[in-house]
Amino acid sequence: MRDRSGGSDRAVSVTVGYVMTLAISTLLLSGLFVAGGSFVESERERAAQGELTVVGERLAADLGTVDRLVANTASRDELTVDRSLTLPDRVSGTGYRIRVTAGETGGTIALESDGTDATVEIPFRTSEGVAVENATVDGGSLRIRWDPDGGDDGAGAVVVSEP
Repeated sequence: MRDRSGGSDRAVSVTVGYVMTLAISTLLLSGLFVAGGSFVESERERAAQGELTVVGERLAADLGTVDRLVANTASRDELTVDRSLTLPDRVSGTGYRIRVTAGETGGTIALESDGTDATVEIPFRTSEGVAVENATVDGGSLRIRWDPDGGDDGAGAVVVSEP
């Protein structure tokens, strides 16, 4: 015979099983989101570094073009060079800054992304006697020009600026 006065525990096991399934599913999904989020962030940073490298190399190539024009001219006072360069406004969805630092026969172009920790430095060389002014500009359209009165000694310099 069965004892009908005490009740049944069978409905409790279904409820406990359902709650346990929800808890385990929540933990698994949380773990996937955390792991996937860091993976996506590192991939985004690598993508930004790749894009910044391409942008920096394009700028270095155009600096080299203006440098060769200046170096091979007879009269720098009468030379007019004004080169427009259209670069992307954003890399990997965020803005970036370009810092040109020049020495006597070369320098570096440092590109820094605003939204990620991506930073790239591209070296460039210049001809002897051709100065490049140090500059910091936002990414996007730029202008590279020869300024016959620029430079520390007033003998002229290649200038990178926003249009």
